[in-house]
Amino acid sequence: MENKRQKRQKIWMAIGVALAIVLLLFWLTLAIWIDDEPETAIVPHTEQIADS
Repeated sequence: MENKRQKRQKIWMAIGVALAIVLLLFWLTLAIWIDDEPETAIVPHTEQIADS
């Protein structure tokens, strides 16, 4: 039989997993909504300035 501490730990673990899933779904939805493409994450090339 589980004691109170183990039950409490399982409840908080379930809450943490549920929160992580909700945040992941929110992040994916936001990425789709703003039409996030992998190409947009690439830093654009800048001109190299030669010291004269």
